[in-house]
Amino acid sequence: MTSGRTFEPAYRAVIFDLDETLIDSRPAWRYTLEETLMSVANKRIDARPLIEEYHRRPWRDSLAILLDDPEEQRRALELCERIEGRSAMKRLLVFDGTGMALDDIRAARVEIGAISRLPHAVALKQAQATGVDRFLTVLSPTPEGEKWAVGPRASECLSYFGREAEACAFVGAEAGDVEAARTKGLVALRAAWSPAAEGGNGELASPGEAAKVLLWGLGAAGLSPAPNGG
Repeated sequence: MTSGRTFEPAYRAVIFDLDETLIDSRPAWRYTLEETLMSVANKRIDARPLIEEYHRRPWRDSLAILLDDPEEQRRALELCERIEGRSAMKRLLVFDGTGMALDDIRAARVEIGAISRLPHAVALKQAQATGVDRFLTVLSPTPEGEKWAVGPRASECLSYFGREAEACAFVGAEAGDVEAARTKGLVALRAAWSPAAEGGNGELASPGEAAKVLLWGLGAAGLSPAPNGG
């Protein structure tokens, strides 16, 4: 993608939403819930129909509709948290094309940051389990007890990069997160490949298309405004 010539990429840094544009946690979530129900209540379920509505919600929400006994719910919650942090890590995936896109971005010397709704220990463990960590310049997780917000996490990445917002792009899935990044002065784009992009709609069809925009400008994906040279 980068060819043999020296060129200046359209952006010097990019911030990805780790949880929704790089790592696909749905298989791990399904495994955790199914294993927990079998262990606690000897109940075999197929958790796939619950993924869309519940997989980003607290465990207690899905357990409440699957278990009537409060004591079973309590034990199941404890087990979900243990499995999620251990054996379920092996079920985490990255979205198709993510590894190749990140490799192209890094090869062009574009710095890569990631922000996460998860606390540091969990976010780092997930990045390591999927191999995403080797591409990252900085990871900004959400501190314990702090509410998720794009602004503080993006600011932390920008500070680490030592760059102004105009030189950095943001790739997220949820419309509210993308808008929050734009208020920080970032060029913010939505990832259609993520299930969190409402109805599958978005500006970028794939991680590979995101890489093209970062290297060659918005025009590479038929977006406006026009690319700044390059």
